[in-house]
This record gives sequence, structure tokens and C-alpha cells, in this order.
Amino acid sequence: MTKKDFKNYICRPFCVFFKEGEKEEMACRGAQIAEFLVNHKQVNPEKIIKFIKDPKIWENQKAMLEKHVCLRCSFKAEDCDFQSSAPSRDVEPCGGFIFLACLIEKNIIDESVLEKAA
Repeated sequence: MTKKDFKNYICRPFCVFFKEGEKEEMACRGAQIAEFLVNHKQVNPEKIIKFIKDPKIWENQKAMLEKHVCLRCSFKAEDCDFQSSAPSRDVEPCGGFIFLACLIEKNIIDESVLEKAA
């Protein structure tokens, strides 16, 4: 699965790491899970109310998403400042993490959905 499948509703609006035309074959685990949910008709990106980037939202969901998303993400070991041992206060998670956190906050998905998708 390439980034172009979901860059319009995950990468462009949420990911500080997204750069148009670069590394199109790479995707964070959060984006892969979100794409799985879209492909399995559990989430319709066209019907989702425009989410806002709010650190409170991803902080509220951090423990659950770390468990189901971050532990299996290929970027965690070397490229993830958010999951580093001493992240700076202003560091953001990847776009997939933010998107999934918003879905949870809006009660569109829950932990059982993440367990099945991960």
C-alpha cells in the first residue's frame, strides 16, 4: 500500500513529516491501520467531520495507540521523535497516530477495532 492511497485525508492535513513527492512508498503504521479501516468500510473518510490537530486529543489516546500502533511501527526504532525516550514538548506524532486519535475521540472507533486492525 502506498502513501498516495491516503495522503489526502491523513498525510497532508495531519503529518508534519509529509513532503509531497518524497518517499511515496513509505507509510507509518497508523496510516496503514487507518487505510485498513477505510478499505474494510469501518471508516468513511469522506463523511468524517474535519478533524483538528489538538495535542490534547493525541495525549488522551497515547497509551492505547502506543499499544496497538506504535509498538508495531517500522519508524519507531529510528525515526520517531514522539516515541523517543526524551521527546521535546512540541513534538507531534505521525499523521496516522493523530488521525486514529481523532477517530477514537469522536467515538468512531474503539480499542476493539484497533485490536482487529493491528
